[in-house]
Amino acid sequence: MLNPAETAQAVSSGSDHKARLPFMSVIILAIMAGGAIAMGDIFWAHATVGIETPGAANFVGGLAFSAGLMMVVFFGGHLFTSSVMSGVTTYEGKLPFGKMISYWVIVWIFNFVGAVMIAYMYYKSGLPAGKYDGAILKHFITLGAGKASLGFTEAFIRGIFCNVFVCMAVWTAIAAKDTAGKILGMAFLIAAFVGSGYEHCVANMFIITEGLIAKAHYLAIDGATLEHVAHLGHTTVAKLENLSIAGFINNLIPVTLGNIVGGVGFVAVLGFVAHKPDMEGGH
Repeated sequence: MLNPAETAQAVSSGSDHKARLPFMSVIILAIMAGGAIAMGDIFWAHATVGIETPGAANFVGGLAFSAGLMMVVFFGGHLFTSSVMSGVTTYEGKLPFGKMISYWVIVWIFNFVGAVMIAYMYYKSGLPAGKYDGAILKHFITLGAGKASLGFTEAFIRGIFCNVFVCMAVWTAIAAKDTAGKILGMAFLIAAFVGSGYEHCVANMFIITEGLIAKAHYLAIDGATLEHVAHLGHTTVAKLENLSIAGFINNLIPVTLGNIVGGVGFVAVLGFVAHKPDMEGGH
């Protein structure tokens, strides 16, 4: 495998290349990445049905969710949470700041497009409402309402922790030279972030969208009230009221900012600065 200094250099060079790809390529690969993370969320939801012990559910679900990042890495997708590592390329002076920001914005927007597309298609497939007596669709009410009810500071800090793990998973995948090493590195680091309950802006694009769809689904039933839907989703009416477009925005802003801080500040730039003497020394 690559040593840490070689990996830091590879992260910078790879990020510069990805940020300079043609506009249409970035759009397609960003939509793909948003959809891949959504599909990882779906696998996580199905893998944890019936697991009553929270710790076991967190671990199994985290391993299942890692399939989403594997799809992104092996297909060359542009995922916002890992794409922010292009900040190290800007730090080096290779990528102009304006180009970096525009790249981040494009990737974020089209990750959102991919995540929402999969959320709608998944619902229309009949799986979340039709399997396991609708347990999965009801679970998305709980998840979506909980995320939309987080305070700014909680969401921001959880976003930082999340992207330390996600960017270290990508760092590990870059460092590993064989497929098995890449898979194992991503699986356990992603399981750590999911199992710990941290916040990933692209995963939340899918989860909260699915929560909004689930809320609308159950409210459309004759005689359904917020109290009834809250009971189905094992949440409170207050949290269910937060499951709205406003609550969606209130979650994505701090989580996105936290993901940027975690990925750029705690992994990419710090890693590059710490290992720069080895790069310059040719070790």
